[in-house]
Amino acid sequence: MIVINGVEYSSATLAGMIDYAILDPDTTESAIREACKTGIQYKFKGVHPNPYWVALVADLLEGTGIETGAVLSFPFGANPTSFKVHEAKEMVKVLRGRPACIDVVTNIGRLKSKDYAFYTDDIAAVVAVGHDAGLEVKSILEVALLTDDEVKAACECAVKAGVDFVKCSTGRGGNPAIKHVRIMRQTVPPNVGVKFSGYGSYNPAQLTIMAIAAGATRLGTRRGPQIISEIEKYFNNLSVNEAESPALAHRS
Repeated sequence: MIVINGVEYSSATLAGMIDYAILDPDTTESAIREACKTGIQYKFKGVHPNPYWVALVADLLEGTGIETGAVLSFPFGANPTSFKVHEAKEMVKVLRGRPACIDVVTNIGRLKSKDYAFYTDDIAAVVAVGHDAGLEVKSILEVALLTDDEVKAACECAVKAGVDFVKCSTGRGGNPAIKHVRIMRQTVPPNVGVKFSGYGSYNPAQLTIMAIAAGATRLGTRRGPQIISEIEKYFNNLSVNEAESPALAHRS
């Protein structure tokens, strides 16, 4: 049990915040099956594979209540909107109403070109498909490629598009900093979640604690078991308050 900003987080609570990622391009079927076993063992929020494996993951998780994550336009987000919509519709067909969510990579180039109308509409088109199917939709912003002002603009556009979460990173475009989580949390309204992802090489348990303290409400990582184990072993009974922590206040 740890306490972050006055809120208690048990191992079960933390596991329920984790979208367990298995997104390497060389992932095999045996690795997918093992990831699903791990997801069920820890009762993670979801298991997130590349689209080819979505049907198998949904089958393996059926009846557990654990979500299958459908990642769209991964990892660059540079597909035309029509491609993203088609991909979303295909994933909805494969999922057949089972617990799931959609994480879509946004069009980073259009954001940096300040074409906010296109950027918003591109996200909104996928949100419409997801929400019609009863699925939450997260917009992946790739914050390590953005200035602070661009992170804020991306969040504002995503909220306007109707997303349920804003998400830091694919893990392929650089690693986000704690300041990005803070900007995202300060920009989006309380009903929109913030997903921290793109852990990089920093200690994942410590980074998890810091990200939650800064406002993350969901975690995307392939290191879920390690995070749970290390927090139980090294950080039990820890109490963290962002406002009182110089390390959190200044880490960028």
